[in-house]
Amino acid sequence: MSAWESLVDFFKKYHTFRGSSSRSAYNWMAWFWGLIYISLAIVIVLIAGLGTFFGQHGHFQNNSSSFLETVVVVLVISVCMSVVVILPNLALKTRRLHDMGYSGWWQLLPIIIACIAAGILLALGLDIAPYESFLMVPNLLFTLWLTFTKTNKRSKYQ
Repeated sequence: MSAWESLVDFFKKYHTFRGSSSRSAYNWMAWFWGLIYISLAIVIVLIAGLGTFFGQHGHFQNNSSSFLETVVVVLVISVCMSVVVILPNLALKTRRLHDMGYSGWWQLLPIIIACIAAGILLALGLDIAPYESFLMVPNLLFTLWLTFTKTNKRSKYQ
């Protein structure tokens, strides 16, 4: 399946949780959206850095915290993008899991693991902030598992 066919399929089947999706269809979309998020974050941080630089060294100097404003903008844009693609992503992951021979409920596993890890950190009285990157590891491993696991030809979901 080509990249364009995968994108069209992603939005056409945004609400379809039955059937299966090929590994290539999943890979195109998973890595496409990942690159979109990373590219968007880089562009916004670069723009904020330039704004901060010119705000401190330019003709009109200001003391406002443009870095904090940029973080807010990145968060708002990320949340908006996530809201738009959350249902299609859930459906795609469910169909990919079906293609591998697993129930779609398996996509809750990385969320549960991250919540348990965060709960342990909180129970130990530790601040979660230094461990936020660590809490994303289960999701990354799950994405890699979906990316590289082969199709199960005898799946009951086919």
